[in-house]
Amino acid sequence: MGLFNKKTEDDAAKDISKEDKVSDSKEIVEKTSKKAIKKADLENIATHQGDGQMAYKFIIKPWITEKTQELMSSNKYVFRLRAKATKREARVAVEKLYDVKVESVNIINIPEKKRKFGRYSGMKSAVRKAVVTLKKGSKIEIFE
Repeated sequence: MGLFNKKTEDDAAKDISKEDKVSDSKEIVEKTSKKAIKKADLENIATHQGDGQMAYKFIIKPWITEKTQELMSSNKYVFRLRAKATKREARVAVEKLYDVKVESVNIINIPEKKRKFGRYSGMKSAVRKAVVTLKKGSKIEIFE
C-alpha cells in the first residue's frame, strides 16, 4: 500500500533525530547494571511527574479493620493492592504517597470464594493485600 510508505522531508528529519536519541540511550543502558535499570524503571512507574500520581495504579485503598488497627501500634500498615502489583511497586508507591521509609513488604493473596445468595450462587472477589512495615520513627498520619 503506497499510502502508508510516503514520508515528507520533515518526517525523515524527525526519524533521524529519534534514532540518534535512541542510540545515545542504548549506550547509557549498556553502561548501567540491570539492577539499576530495574530500580530506575520502578521509580519512573510509581512517580510519574514526580508527585506519586502513578502510585495509585498499585494501591487501591488502605485496609482498615480491628486487626489492622492493632498492627499499627507495631508500625505495620495494610493496603489493598491491584492484582498484578509486586512488592517493589507497593514499596515505592507507599514511600512516594506518604513520604515514609519502608522496611519490608509482605504480600497476602486471598483467593476468590464461592458464595450463595438465596438460590443464586456467585463468587466473592479475590483480594491482594500488602502488609507494609515502616522503619522506626516513621508514621502514616492518615490512620491516626
